[in-house]
Amino acid sequence: MSSKKINFQEQVLKELDEFQRVQFVFFYRQNYKRLGVAYLWLIFLGVFGLHKLYLNKRLGWLYLLFCWTLIPAILAIIDIFLLPFQVRKYNKNLSISIFDYIRKLSSDSNTQLLIIDRKLKRGRVGLAEWILAFAIIIGVIAPAAAYAGMRLTAHKLEIHYKTNHFDGSQSDLFLSI
Repeated sequence: MSSKKINFQEQVLKELDEFQRVQFVFFYRQNYKRLGVAYLWLIFLGVFGLHKLYLNKRLGWLYLLFCWTLIPAILAIIDIFLLPFQVRKYNKNLSISIFDYIRKLSSDSNTQLLIIDRKLKRGRVGLAEWILAFAIIIGVIAPAAAYAGMRLTAHKLEIHYKTNHFDGSQSDLFLSI
């Protein structure tokens, strides 16, 4: 039983002609997601759900909305183990959708490429969403966390000055901030 497991992309490529294969490879390489990059997003900003946005899942916005609770942190820990499956599923679904688009559309190369590109862009998390997510993190969440941390660790600063006068007397000055 030494049957070689055939990759899904290889199965898809066998069913396409040469021109369609070139299109498939072009769109797949342009849109597929890498596991290492997904792990970097998860490690550094997983509590905010940016690893989900990287995989074009709008669920990342719920992570960002509830980042002040422990729920996204717990889900990020769980995602450490589930991320390889999620990336593989995303790339497989991408392959299926590109294959379907190529098979359904006519062979007119100029319009076909534009239509496929437009359809693939519909499902992506756009640049505006990324900018908004970073603006929320940098402009709202980070200052709020810094302020809360400062308030939780704030101690009164007391300065005690003891002054000796020439006549031998002493005076004390307390300053509390």
